[in-house]
Formats: sequence, structure tokens, C-alpha cells
Amino acid sequence: MDHVMTCTTERATFSWASGMCTVEHNANCILDEPSARRIESDRDSACPEHRGTVLHLVPSDIDMFDQDVLSFWMGAEASESVVARAAVVPSGLTALRHHIRWMFFSSEVPFRVFRNPQVAKGWLIDCWLQHQEGLHSEVSEGAWSSTV
Repeated sequence: MDHVMTCTTERATFSWASGMCTVEHNANCILDEPSARRIESDRDSACPEHRGTVLHLVPSDIDMFDQDVLSFWMGAEASESVVARAAVVPSGLTALRHHIRWMFFSSEVPFRVFRNPQVAKGWLIDCWLQHQEGLHSEVSEGAWSSTV
């Protein structure tokens, strides 16, 4: 059984479990870049030691969803201490548009936009495992080189 830590603010509900922070955005809010910055600040202050993946769940009945939020989430400022980030958005067209965009532009950390939360979680778990394997191989290589 996973232990889950949760925190609720006026803009979102945060849940941390197994290296993943899930951010459920409130429907009765405007999600633009300034509010995304405040949400990131809330997430970081609620659990400053989190160094894992982040899953954003944007509800289909949100008051307003500004596409610039996705650009912020893939940028350097929002990527500090994040292994990978995914967003589940209410529109398939938004997901497709940003999938094409990221084929041409790289982000600071792995970032994808999805329509299905389970697919997004699976992708984030894969990113987390790859990150952990990389950490393990760095430690193993360091131990090997120090004994030679």
C-alpha cells in the first residue's frame, strides 16, 4: 500500500506518492501562466524535497485554459528538481498540437501532453524508472572505478 501525502490550495490539490506529484487543477479557476507559476510555487513550498515526476490533470470544465501554460511547464524555470512532467488536457486538438510542437523543440526535462491520465501515468513511471536506473548505474560505475 502506497502512502500518499496531500495538500489542497485554492488553485489545486497536490498528492505525492511513489516519486510522483499529481496536481489536480480546480475547475473553477483560470489556468494561465501567472497562475501556473503560483501553482508551481505552492507545489514546491508544500513539499520542497520532492525530486520526481509531476502529473498535471486539467479538468474538462475548467473556466479557462491558456495554452502558454504548457510552454511554461516545459521550460527551465518549471523544470528545476523535476525528472519528467506530463499534462492531461481536456482537448485532443491541444494534445495533438503540442505533440507536434515538441517533435521540433526540446524541453529541459521530458515533457508530454496526453488525453488519457492512465497513459500519462505510465509514461511518467517509465521516465522515473529510467532516471533511477541511471542513478544506479552512476553509483555502480563510481564504485567500480574506485576499486580499480
